[in-house]
Amino acid sequence: MRVCFYGTNEEITRLCERPVLAVLGPRHAQPVLAFELFNVRITADPYQSMFRLAADLNEVQERGERD
Repeated sequence: MRVCFYGTNEEITRLCERPVLAVLGPRHAQPVLAFELFNVRITADPYQSMFRLAADLNEVQERGERD
């Protein structure tokens, strides 16, 4: 799955420092899903102080294995 995050330099840096992201799932599904970022690209808007991080996500299984 490919995702994009938009934020300031500080926000994008904090996101990149985390090897695994936790995402809340739907109410009746698995409550928390863990994802690992890979193929990360960061671009900057030259006219604003916003950055975009584009990355692929891989779901991390319970034993730490990727899906």
